[in-house]
Amino acid sequence: MDKIHTPVLLKESIESLNIQPDGFYIDCTLGDGGHSIEILKRLSKEGLLLSLDHDQHAIDFVREYYKEELEKNDNWIIKKGNFKNIKELTKEISTKPLGILMDIGLSSRQLEESHQRGFSYNEEDEPLDMRMDENLGVTALDLLKVLPERKLADLFWRYGEERYSKPIAREIKKNISDIKTVGDLTRLVYKVVPVNSNKNPSRRVFQALRIVVNDELTNLEIGLDNSFEILQKGGRISVISFHSLEDRIVKNFFLEKQGSGEGEMLFKSQIAPTDDEKKHNPRSASAKLRTLIKTKET
Repeated sequence: MDKIHTPVLLKESIESLNIQPDGFYIDCTLGDGGHSIEILKRLSKEGLLLSLDHDQHAIDFVREYYKEELEKNDNWIIKKGNFKNIKELTKEISTKPLGILMDIGLSSRQLEESHQRGFSYNEEDEPLDMRMDENLGVTALDLLKVLPERKLADLFWRYGEERYSKPIAREIKKNISDIKTVGDLTRLVYKVVPVNSNKNPSRRVFQALRIVVNDELTNLEIGLDNSFEILQKGGRISVISFHSLEDRIVKNFFLEKQGSGEGEMLFKSQIAPTDDEKKHNPRSASAKLRTLIKTKET
């Protein structure tokens, strides 16, 4: 089994946590394990790392790929779960975390080995599923079928910031009986959206559907709130976001905590990937890192 995903802003995010060898740390989005393994390397046997993911395929990969490390280190715990439930997932751990990392982007493995979930608009034959946790009930195709044209257009505009949301929704509802796969949807979008760059015109539609299917923005809001609550005073939350909707939520939450005197932002603004990182890992181009230090016990 080979690693596919390259962790974004790895050096910067690990440094932002200011890892203490005996501390307790949480990686809220395990993915291919890139951030987690770097945290683990900096911990002593008295330190503790909890890695979370609601994608069972990611957990299965890491358990196999890092089998030796997991056998050698009983202070690395992996749990399946959404980070919005971080309080429930940590209730058996008596100490509070000193650092929490959230990398809330879609991983390269989910795009390239999606296990027939249709995350990528390039995988034409895959079904329109888009569930990160396959126990969720509603798929992307369900949304296309059930939502009326007006609500579908609103979804594409609100969560994908898609300028052509209305004609795309109209074309989808006109042809809904013919839509079953990723390719069926992308071909309809190509008919509506002018192609004026090398970017696939379906990308915003896919982003919007994935966000709604997985309730990503609500989960982020809840996850930030619960993570800050369980964090030790002096502890840090670092978040890597990949689009403006996520980043706005993170920025506003951090500003609110700073304004109330409960937290202090480590950086005046966000940290972005270097030109060298963007060159070697193009998927990092839109990433932003923000870190909040908890200054008051809650």
